Parts: sequence; C-alpha cells; structure tokens
Amino acid sequence: MFHDRCWHGAQSPRRLRRPRLECTLAPSTSAVDNRSFVQPATPLPGTQDLLFEAASRLRRCEATLCGRFEEKGYAEVIPPAIEAADVFGPEAFRALDRSGRLIALRADFTAQVARIAATRLAGISPLRLYYRGSIVRRVAPDSGPVHERLQAGCELVGAAGPEADAEILALAAASLHALGIRGRISVGSTGYFSALATAAGASERLAAALNDAVDRKDLPTLRTLCEREVAAGKARDAILLLAQPPRPQTEARELLARAETLAPSEDALRALRRVSAALAAARSLGAELEVDLGEVRGLGYYTGIVFNLYATGSPRPVGGGGRYDTLLGRFGDPRPAVGFSLDLDALVPLAC
Repeated sequence: MFHDRCWHGAQSPRRLRRPRLECTLAPSTSAVDNRSFVQPATPLPGTQDLLFEAASRLRRCEATLCGRFEEKGYAEVIPPAIEAADVFGPEAFRALDRSGRLIALRADFTAQVARIAATRLAGISPLRLYYRGSIVRRVAPDSGPVHERLQAGCELVGAAGPEADAEILALAAASLHALGIRGRISVGSTGYFSALATAAGASERLAAALNDAVDRKDLPTLRTLCEREVAAGKARDAILLLAQPPRPQTEARELLARAETLAPSEDALRALRRVSAALAAARSLGAELEVDLGEVRGLGYYTGIVFNLYATGSPRPVGGGGRYDTLLGRFGDPRPAVGFSLDLDALVPLAC
C-alpha cells in the first residue's frame, strides 16, 4: 500500500494537497526480447480449438454416448495421455524423456485398454470397458505431421464367441442411434484376407499391394497383380472376389456361400464361418449390416472380424472396430477381445 508522507515548505496541513502521482510502466527488457514468441497463432495443423457452442456440443454428445455405454454395463477407464512407446505401433508420436526413456503420446485407446485389462484387471472376465478422449497419430507411420482426433469407444474383454461380436456390433449401431444418426456397418475379416495371402504364397510386398488394391476396390489393379504374381487357382479367384461391392445382410448368404467354395485353406474357411456366425447373432440389426469381404482396413492387431461404421452425410467412416485376440498377450494376459471406437470429430457435426 502506497502512503504519501511528504510535506512541502511552510504550507499548513489544511492547505496541503496530495501530489498527483503519475506512473508509466516501461516494458521490461525480457518482455521486449520475447515479443516474437507471444504473437497470436492458430493451432498446429491437425489440431483444433473448440470454443463455446462447439465445446458444449461435444460434451453433450459424449454424455449421450457415456449414458448408452453404461446402460449396457460398460464402465469408464481413463488411461494416461503418455505411455511407454512400445504400447503403440509406428503411428505414435515418440520422444525421449529426460532419463532417456522412449515415450509416446496416446495414439490408440484400444492398446491402452488392453494393457489395463492385462495388468490391473488380469483374469477378470468378461470386462466391459469404455473410454473417451483424444489420440495423436502421425499421418504416415514414422514420418510426416501428426493429427489429433477425438474418440469414444468400448472394449469387451474375455469373450470369444460370435455373441460377443454381435454385442459390439449392436452397441456400435445403438451409439449412432443415440446421437440421432442413420448409418450402416460394413463387416469383413482380416483373418480371411491373411489366409488368402498365405495360400497365394504372397510376399510381404505383394500382400501390401493386394491389400491396397482391395481397400480401394480397384479391380483392374487387383486383376493385374493376380495375373502377374498369383498362380491360377482358388486363392487367385478368392482374392479377386474381394473387390466386389458390399452386400446387404439380406443378400450376404449368396456371397459367403460363393466365397466358401473358393476358400483355399481351412484358415480361410474358418474366417468366413466366423463372419457368418457374427451376422447370424446380430441379425436383429437387419438392413444396418452389410458384408464386405474386402473390408481390410484397420490396425495391425486385428485377428478376426473387422468393421467400419458409415453415417449419412459423412464421406468417410465415422468409426470402426474388430476382434483382437492376441493383443492382451503382448502384456502377459492372453485373452480374446473385441471392440470399437467412434470418431467424434466426424460424428458431432452430424448429431441432432
């Protein structure tokens, strides 16, 4: 607190006026030196600020989804934003901490939930867990810029049957309904493609090229690859079938029957029958389900059925998931699991 205790000349206290205090603050040297570091800036490419109504809308959608997940018996887990780098794949953004340990920003919730289930909740089955938050991934593995995405999702751990696959498919569909979004679920199998590639004797390079052509539904390129590098026979014919357009569940039986006649191995046949069993268990979803044997996208840990979620009004998938029966084994507790994640950046603008 500032006190003026100064008296001037012979003026009496009654006539004394408080002197006017004028103070001008000069910028400090450090402030001047740091001006170049505090200029207004937009968020980094691949990230965003959510303000006011956009933030409120996200929270409302999250609350709706959390309510639906909890109605179905799923409990929330909140993993850390930073993990040991080996939890994630090459898409993670990595750095060295001060002790020299390689760490990574969260690139995938499923891997974190698998770690939690295998370590903190080992041996407890079934586990129904859900999450929400952001992930940070590189646009291309081991190179390029990073981007941040907002997600929510569910994982069912310790359940191996087609009923578990159907439960996850139904919950994914119910999540879209809860947000007032019409959509469809396209179901395939990574196990089927892997079995075909193995039966065809495909090298790692050829398998990647086939995968890319199938993913793009590029039949001319797929045919060229097969004619040039895959011997004639069931494996080649079955691979060419993967470029067929998706079929509604009501028409899937014919497609699956044809694929079974072309199955070149027991592994391929087993993968097809698992898709059929999941569809049968989830038949209540009706027209919302379709079969796409060329649905081969997804992270490298998927071992069985995989699926993508599509919504009216979105040009790209708004979610996806699948079965990953070997992922928990990486953390010392081998158990089957299946789950899905929703892309909230894509869904929130579409939600009612």
